[in-house]
Amino acid sequence: MVEVEVLKEQNPWWISRDKILEDEKVKNALEKKHKLLYSFEESKNKLIVGPRQTGKTTYLKLLIYDLLMNKKVEEKRVFYFSCEILKNFEDIVDVIRKLDFLVEGEKYVFLDEVGFVENWERAIKYILDSNLSKDKVIYITGSSSLNLRKESFPGRDIEIKKFLPLTFKEFCKIFGSDELKSKLNFSVKFESTKEIFDAAKNLILLKDEIDKLFYKFLECGGFPRAFYELMEEGRIKEETYEIYWKWLIHDIAKIEKSEKIASSILAGVLKNYASKFSLSSIAKEMEIGSHVTAREYLEILENLFVIRNFYTFDPYKERIVYRKMRKVYFVDPFLFHVINRKVFGKSKVDDLSKLVEGVVVEELSRKIEHIGFYHNKKEVDIVFKNFGIEVKWQEKVDFRDFPNVELKNKILLSRNNFDFSENVLIIPTSVFLLLL
Repeated sequence: MVEVEVLKEQNPWWISRDKILEDEKVKNALEKKHKLLYSFEESKNKLIVGPRQTGKTTYLKLLIYDLLMNKKVEEKRVFYFSCEILKNFEDIVDVIRKLDFLVEGEKYVFLDEVGFVENWERAIKYILDSNLSKDKVIYITGSSSLNLRKESFPGRDIEIKKFLPLTFKEFCKIFGSDELKSKLNFSVKFESTKEIFDAAKNLILLKDEIDKLFYKFLECGGFPRAFYELMEEGRIKEETYEIYWKWLIHDIAKIEKSEKIASSILAGVLKNYASKFSLSSIAKEMEIGSHVTAREYLEILENLFVIRNFYTFDPYKERIVYRKMRKVYFVDPFLFHVINRKVFGKSKVDDLSKLVEGVVVEELSRKIEHIGFYHNKKEVDIVFKNFGIEVKWQEKVDFRDFPNVELKNKILLSRNNFDFSENVLIIPTSVFLLLL
């Protein structure tokens, strides 16, 4: 059973709304020179899943700050509880019952780190199916392993929200100039290359600034701790790389899988980065044992939001072909650096073009549902609908660099070149990413 005093301890703003300003997460966010803040916009129940260290707890605390200080919601109607101290799923239900006993009427409920509680799903199902959900907006967060069971609430009034590292565009909204930020409130619909060309004209004059930010992003990615250290303190601390590696190993151990096999799979991903491979070939190369084990660990690492499996796409039937070759990319460039250091002891990237390709694939995958790569006699890096995208991170790019494949809209992502001819667009990669 949870004592009422524990509920009060976790919600000091019940006494005075200004107490939210003393919360360490909120103080830290507000003290930053370049602020990453959030507003409470949707009154829908949400299950928020994503990798560790993306700032999910800070996100909840900043939503509470917004409700209290900007939207002026009555203090006792805003409730936060960290579930780390709970022993079983019945305690979660008990917390909500005690809240209803203390506070009548509408409430905003933020349950943090429910993944620490065994069988937490049973508690959430019970709450959603009973009167305990009445007059409440419930936000729930958990660690990345929570995503392994994301189908636990079919037909229930709750939405799954992925809380991922920031995209390059979101990164620029924090660290870009006011002029750049003012040009980032739109995205292309991918109707034609002409549409993308016209949109890029609005940004191309700021390419020098965009490129400087892009090189920084390739180093720190979209994890708050890493990018704040680089952008506001000048360098990423060694302990930060260690923290992210320990997060990964902790989650592997938590689901009782082998750290050794996971490390071997990650080494295989790095060796084959941006190149297609089969399950049997990576199993043989890394001496894992079988392609079944390789597939299992690749799926686990994707469920933990470490990698993204990228499959063959048939542009003529417009569908993903899962049984053929695959490519694998990290969901964030900083994870590439973390794992490259821990597995191979390297502090620098051998081929920056592969890292760039991974960023493009990840950010397009977040925007477009059915996306993959094409390979037959020719290969195209990214294909979806009637679009083909080839990443050419090199000094000079020519229209002839696009493979001879029948696709209506062709895009060459360059380092510097910007040109357009019929259905082929050449556009700087950094600029293109800001159009998503």
